[in-house]
Amino acid sequence: MPKRFDSGKVEPPRLRRWKRNLAPALATGCLLLLCALFFFPFLWMVCATFKDNPEIFDVKPLFPRAFDFKHYAALLSGQWIPYPRQFMNSLMIAGLQTAMALAFSACAGFVFAKHEFRGKKLLFALSILIILVPRQVMALPLFVWMNTLNLLDSPWAVIFPGIVSGIGVLYFTQAFKRVPDELLDLSRSEGASEYRVFWTALPLVKPALIAYGLIHFILAWHEHLIPLIMLTTANRMTAGVALGTLYGSSRDVPYGLLMAGSAMTVLPTALLYALVQKHFKSSLSELTVQ
Repeated sequence: MPKRFDSGKVEPPRLRRWKRNLAPALATGCLLLLCALFFFPFLWMVCATFKDNPEIFDVKPLFPRAFDFKHYAALLSGQWIPYPRQFMNSLMIAGLQTAMALAFSACAGFVFAKHEFRGKKLLFALSILIILVPRQVMALPLFVWMNTLNLLDSPWAVIFPGIVSGIGVLYFTQAFKRVPDELLDLSRSEGASEYRVFWTALPLVKPALIAYGLIHFILAWHEHLIPLIMLTTANRMTAGVALGTLYGSSRDVPYGLLMAGSAMTVLPTALLYALVQKHFKSSLSELTVQ
């Protein structure tokens, strides 16, 4: 039957456009409010790096009366802790662990996705079970293992426990499943070895490599438990653990110096995300397309 139209008043075009734009405007306003709420602690931290203790504990004003870089100078000079050395330790540990985790996870994901072998389901299930085991439960066995290998108080004691990731194996298994088998069979028909086939398929999962590499680097950079257990010498500590030793210590450490160290510790991950932001967004969008 034909639709019956109401003979009442017709909404003007301006009102219809206003109603159509209302939802996007409300969503944008809510996102801006959330961004302001999340950004405020970082703004307070950066402003606190230029303040003395009495000024920090004063609620107002937010911005410092003068921009004095004495806390940054004291931190970088090694007056309290060898922070430059510890910063480089964190950078080396996070970088090496990320590179090795990418290599192991990508290789395992390729095998699980493109090969059939005996015990495949069992091994895949065991790799997924790693995700369910809390890091705190593994702390003592890892400590005993590293002590047996005579690696305590060395960067490798922090790097090795993070190079095997159940999330990485699952992530790359799903990523390689999206690669067409025909392309791999074409490489095999040309006489390429299985290692060569893997290197051929690797550029096809570039979005997964970028996304997982960024996430793993951030997690490795901010890891606190394993470096706290494995590292004891100040010159071998990571930046996060070293700053943690200053909190509540008997020394009269300025809070502005602690805030300066925290701000500099956050800086590498923020810069890395800014550099690969476009690739990271495109990576996530490509991975979610079916």
